Amino acid sequence: MADTVAFDSDGAAAARRRSRPWLWGALVLALAALAVVLLRPASRAGAEDTRTLIVGDQRGGAQALLKAAGELDDLPYRIKWALFPAASPLLEALDAGAIDIGGIGGAPFAFAYASGAHIRAVTAYRPMGDHAGKASAIVVPKNSPIRTLADLRGRKVATIRGSAGQDLVLRLLERAHIDPRTIHWTYLSNGESKAALASGAIDAWSTWGSYVGIAVLEDGDRILADGGNLPTGVGFYAANDQTIERKRALLSDYVARLARARAWARDHLDDYARVLAADTGLSFEVARFAARSYVGSAVPIDAALVREQGLIFERYHAAGLIPGIPRADKGYDGSFNQQVAEAISRIGA
Repeated sequence: MADTVAFDSDGAAAARRRSRPWLWGALVLALAALAVVLLRPASRAGAEDTRTLIVGDQRGGAQALLKAAGELDDLPYRIKWALFPAASPLLEALDAGAIDIGGIGGAPFAFAYASGAHIRAVTAYRPMGDHAGKASAIVVPKNSPIRTLADLRGRKVATIRGSAGQDLVLRLLERAHIDPRTIHWTYLSNGESKAALASGAIDAWSTWGSYVGIAVLEDGDRILADGGNLPTGVGFYAANDQTIERKRALLSDYVARLARARAWARDHLDDYARVLAADTGLSFEVARFAARSYVGSAVPIDAALVREQGLIFERYHAAGLIPGIPRADKGYDGSFNQQVAEAISRIGA
């Protein structure tokens, strides 16, 4: 059984109102979650809570993947889906305890964790194949005079603060030996950035997934640079500390289902894309573009992965996005690695 609630907030305005990037949004979502609990009959509240997993998702994310792979059939517990337009408000809700687990990229997770969120990554995956990395891109209008990364100096580049899009720009500029302080960051939601690019209010937009597909395949925009030649990063599903303690059995089952679903999607890309298109309203071509960037393999959360994430902390600190470099080991929980490995080993057995 599954319920879905959508939260219509990009978190950008809230981020500008506060020093800690999620306090007000988190408060609103926490109060909403509290209201749900208070309205539930008291005799059922405690028992139902322990059999319900509240999953934060973005449109076309885990829910579409699990549905396509048949992993939502015969669930032994209930899932409540909370849909968010971006990682930032999802992470706010996760930190506040309004949701139990949610999927985000490695960069926004690092930004939130470094800013003090009480969250832990509990499972990880890495996109695979020739398309891996290419679905994260800096796009410009077709006739833009910007032709190289060096041309971004003095230009307005839009993205979400602390997002995979911002990390992509920093990585590309670092490789090209260009000082990131020479560009002008404009922090907007993806929807706002799309409109701003079309109107000429910004010069470039760094984004990912279906947004890149729409920009290139439907709007006629041009890719200035992408992550195709960069080491492929990881995506995470993160849980808050309380959920890890109270709902470990549910989390173990959920991360196993995610691992099986990704393994299935590698061999059924078009089937996955059709479900993705139906759930999001995207064209099949854009959905397939996005699906190729989501498909990947589960990877263990271990010391090597923590070191890799440390590089994001260093980039963000050097760019002035976070006040300091935190102890990364406390934010990455490898205690679910065995469940993921066992789930994958049983496929085809």
